[in-house]
Amino acid sequence: MKHTKKIVCSVMAIIAVVTGKDYIPNQEELLNPVGMVQISGEDVGFLHVSQEALELIGNAEACRRTPYVCPAGLPTDGIGNTKNVTGEKKTDEQIAADWVRNIIRAQNCLIATSDFDSMSQGQKDAFSSFVFNTGCTRFRMNRDGSETRIFRKIRQKTYNAACRELRFWVYGGGKKLPGLIERRKKEMSLCLGVIF
Repeated sequence: MKHTKKIVCSVMAIIAVVTGKDYIPNQEELLNPVGMVQISGEDVGFLHVSQEALELIGNAEACRRTPYVCPAGLPTDGIGNTKNVTGEKKTDEQIAADWVRNIIRAQNCLIATSDFDSMSQGQKDAFSSFVFNTGCTRFRMNRDGSETRIFRKIRQKTYNAACRELRFWVYGGGKKLPGLIERRKKEMSLCLGVIF
């Protein structure tokens, strides 16, 4: 992975590519699922998360056209994308398509392990953001192979208790990270239906 300079991109521009809307949505639109995503005329997939979740995930991850190494040591580009990072500068459309596919992976993990339909939109958004950040395996299992508390509480449909578990997931590389503290606060607020 080789690049000479950091080239950033606009999270809001990428959200506009994903949603097909280049305007600020009203409150109702902001909280509804995005639905089927088309980019450059191609169906990329269905997003159950809302635009509010896209803003939370996008702003927490930031957007980079060129690759970098994330705190977990993985080659990354776009908006938290660790799949097929080539080192090439990416367009808004490429970043948006990668991002949608990664969010769909997080959603699918949550759908496969929970009663997804019984969750509120805020819970779907917050837990999808969390799984996007941690990955499906880490969401489900502790390093010793035991089940995580958040995963167990989601399976048991004790969603508010699961929302409160988010505040403990603020470490990266053994250190408390300010960015994760802020992200988890926002996820927890969204999860519990508190406006932030």
